[in-house]
Amino acid sequence: MGRDVIGEYEDGTYDYYQCKRYDGKLSPSEYWLEFGKLCYYTFNNDIPLPKKYYIIASQGVGPKLLKIIKNPELLRRELIQQWDSKCCDSIIRGQKISLEGHLLDYVNTFDFNIVDTYSIEKIIEEHRRTNYFFFRFGGAIKPQRGSGIAPPTTPENSELNYINKLLAAYSQNKKKTIDLVTLQSFSELVADFNNNRINFYSAESLKRSIRDIFSNENHFELLKQEMYSGIIDFIKSEFSDGYLRLIKTMHESTKVNLSSSIIDRELHFVTNQDKKGICHHLANEDRIDWVM
Repeated sequence: MGRDVIGEYEDGTYDYYQCKRYDGKLSPSEYWLEFGKLCYYTFNNDIPLPKKYYIIASQGVGPKLLKIIKNPELLRRELIQQWDSKCCDSIIRGQKISLEGHLLDYVNTFDFNIVDTYSIEKIIEEHRRTNYFFFRFGGAIKPQRGSGIAPPTTPENSELNYINKLLAAYSQNKKKTIDLVTLQSFSELVADFNNNRINFYSAESLKRSIRDIFSNENHFELLKQEMYSGIIDFIKSEFSDGYLRLIKTMHESTKVNLSSSIIDRELHFVTNQDKKGICHHLANEDRIDWVM
């Protein structure tokens, strides 16, 4: 309906962007149909009337069309004059949309001041200020990883599953039940426990950085899947106890190639701490375990 991109404001109003890719600058003859669609579909309540309607042309807007855009009354007169040849039979395939009656009244009062153009140069400069620019155009300015996250003093509910699996691995190694209280009697396990929590939160900070850059966590899910594929056969090997399986798997995880993700391949965000922490995220989701 004449809208390639829709920008929605928080109050529910809209801007529309209609894009044209031609070899040369955009001329009026190439655009009357789009003006016709804007008028017809808003008149028919198929789409809301936008706050602004932007024309984006790959090679820019030609001087004749630019003159018309800057003069709303000229645009109105020319559209009415061009309607029969450019719009009438083309707005809806197989249907004739005549400019008469209430539709004509609507065009005669339509506020064409909402029509404007947006240069490709301006779009690229605005795009340069986003995290997406590097992935489309390259360059030296890469998205930056956010700051790290320190583990809270008291474990949060969201991490209790992988923590319980750590405690189970320690218990199997020491041949006695170890919980967060009795853990304090084993200095080497306390150090290991603290390091594993640091690793978990390192991976958590990586996940949040990915979400900040891409507005979702899809790339973190890819990293988890790659890590799972890289360690699952190793985890199934024979070990004397869960603690040994844990520490050997932590070492093995640092060897897993995660370059299938641009987070590792292009941004080089992934550290060894992240790789170990991703294993704990997998354990937290019950995809892996240390005690078999």
